[in-house]
Amino acid sequence: MSLLDPGFLRRLARLRLVARRRFAGASAGARRSTRRGSSAEFADHRPYYPGDDVRRIDWNAYARLEELVLRLFVAEEDLSLYLLVDTSASLGEPREKLDVAKHVAAGLGYVALTGSDRVSVWPFADRLRAPSAPVRGKKRVGTLLRTLDALAPSGETDLARAVDELCARRPRPGLVAVISDFLDPAGYQRPIDRLLAERHEPVLLHVVHPEELDPTPGGDFVLVDAERGTSLEVSLDERSLRAYRARVRAFLDELTAFAKRRGLYYGRVSTAEDFETTLLRYLGAAPRAGQA
Repeated sequence: MSLLDPGFLRRLARLRLVARRRFAGASAGARRSTRRGSSAEFADHRPYYPGDDVRRIDWNAYARLEELVLRLFVAEEDLSLYLLVDTSASLGEPREKLDVAKHVAAGLGYVALTGSDRVSVWPFADRLRAPSAPVRGKKRVGTLLRTLDALAPSGETDLARAVDELCARRPRPGLVAVISDFLDPAGYQRPIDRLLAERHEPVLLHVVHPEELDPTPGGDFVLVDAERGTSLEVSLDERSLRAYRARVRAFLDELTAFAKRRGLYYGRVSTAEDFETTLLRYLGAAPRAGQA
């Protein structure tokens, strides 16, 4: 399928990923770093030590101070974007949820690549599936889209195990976009806190379907767990619907409050709405903690 139409790509090309933290990169890029480098913008001096590059000696300062010092410059470096995409069976039922997750991941990845950042796809379900090799540069957009196109739903959700396996690979700190419906029996708090402890910046992008939020009332139904295959007979009368809606609202409020407490961006993406709105809201302005 075509993940992004050309018009949308042109709109995204004018935007840049907004990260509220700074990360030390491995190569020159388009983002200012906290460590010193060799860009054109002067930052500071430090004393000269034997073995330093003599071309960096500030001879004007030596004339004033009679002391050898080096000129230091601000480095501009790339950001690592890790697309942690939920591919569990619950994202495949209904199918639009995984399609939306792919669109969101493609949009984020496209903007990162046009900004000279590094992008990799880390699909997960009951465990971390084979992550893609990091790519960089606008010419690798096709590689990214083909990787996302190939993702298929299966298995149960275990975000904690996936994050543990991601962290065990020791990727350098970066922006981790967790794109999921967050329907994980073990919860999301511990794995998100683990990402924070490893100095990553998680971004929570919550994919939802209208029927999950507000089911159509009336009649008897057999609900089938998309991940485990178990079934349950229910009668959707007004009383049961009120109880269900209350549970859903409590879940959404808890997730929103958790993101706000941690100072993280939280965005909700409905399959019934234009997902570009949520994506552009995140990309186009400094994120607001707990924003839905």
